[in-house]
Amino acid sequence: MCLFFDRLGAAWLYLYPRIFLRLLCGNVEHDWLHVSVRHLMNTDNYFVWQRSVHHAYQQLSSVQQVTDLLSQQVRELGFDYYGLVIRHPVPFTRPKTFIYSNTPTAWLDHYHQQKFMDNDPVIALSRRPGSQAVWEDALFEHNPPLWQDARAFGLRAGFSCSVMAANRACGIFSVAKGEEAPLALQNGLPEQLRYLAEQVMATLIRLNDSSMCALNITLTRREREILLWTAEGKTAAEISLILSISEHTVNYHQKNMQKRLNAPNKTQIACYAAAVGLL
Repeated sequence: MCLFFDRLGAAWLYLYPRIFLRLLCGNVEHDWLHVSVRHLMNTDNYFVWQRSVHHAYQQLSSVQQVTDLLSQQVRELGFDYYGLVIRHPVPFTRPKTFIYSNTPTAWLDHYHQQKFMDNDPVIALSRRPGSQAVWEDALFEHNPPLWQDARAFGLRAGFSCSVMAANRACGIFSVAKGEEAPLALQNGLPEQLRYLAEQVMATLIRLNDSSMCALNITLTRREREILLWTAEGKTAAEISLILSISEHTVNYHQKNMQKRLNAPNKTQIACYAAAVGLL
């Protein structure tokens, strides 16, 4: 297969990705759990690889298939474990959080028992989508026990990056290995890992997985106008004058949006709306 691929070249794969994938793995529609992605990961053309990975995730029909394929791709990239933490922007003080991981169960239990998530510098990446970090002593300087315990459980070298999904949920994607050696992050590896995280989250949205269910609210033109002026700090009386409507109408729309956003007051309406991309 390698010789076959070399002769055809990357251009052929770009033009006919589905045919190539059928040749590589047989029945694409039913056999994705057995696909080897070594050829895809080793191609010099990142965009060809990107197109092929996107195609792979489009074929999946269950969350189990998603996690199985991701585990396989992570191993092909030279890592033993992955962890994907999905955090939603609201509520601010207790954001909805979901974890997908193939790390040892004993480590996950220990991580939760020690409440490491409350002061995990990797989780802090969720505040800066697009950030990345190599696991090293400096990263964990404010929580050395976390790094010490992780290595004791076999997570001795790792890399993390953060991405944002279309629904404003943030994904912190980490890969780790048991070998304590410097990570080789050349040849676009960080970009590949970030793209894998994006594809996984997009697929979870497509599959309507609970981890990616965000506030699904559509605002009317009038509601959006009122919300924008509320975010500017205007009172109901001021908004009624600006929009030439009654103060009762303004209050009606604001209370209706409070219920739909599950916000306790008018200030929170604007904050939640901005956080989930309604403004």
